[in-house]
Amino acid sequence: MPKKIHPKKDIRVNGSLWLEHDGRRFFGPGPVQLLEGIEETGSISKAAKKMQMSYKKAWDIVNNLNTTANTPLVLTATGGEKGGGSTISQEARDLIAEYKQLRQRFSAFLEAESKKPYLR
Repeated sequence: MPKKIHPKKDIRVNGSLWLEHDGRRFFGPGPVQLLEGIEETGSISKAAKKMQMSYKKAWDIVNNLNTTANTPLVLTATGGEKGGGSTISQEARDLIAEYKQLRQRFSAFLEAESKKPYLR
């Protein structure tokens, strides 16, 4: 068995989780939060503001999501009496749910690895 890494400190295994496509980040905590904000507010602009994110960055994320996924995850409507708005597709809701389940399994893995004797 390996010696403890540090004799006076508990060491934790940590990490980030995102989905990649062609070596580029596609889906993770930021896009999840943006999609949930769009669903809640009905607006990309309002969701971005709530996250303290620029409108351009939010649009870049939305464009990346919509061009990478098989079907658009964010649906937009322009003009009209109420000035348009945005919503998320059922596919986006499903992807968010799958990601959150994956995140739970990932967190359990990190916790289990952090309990290894050589880290404690």
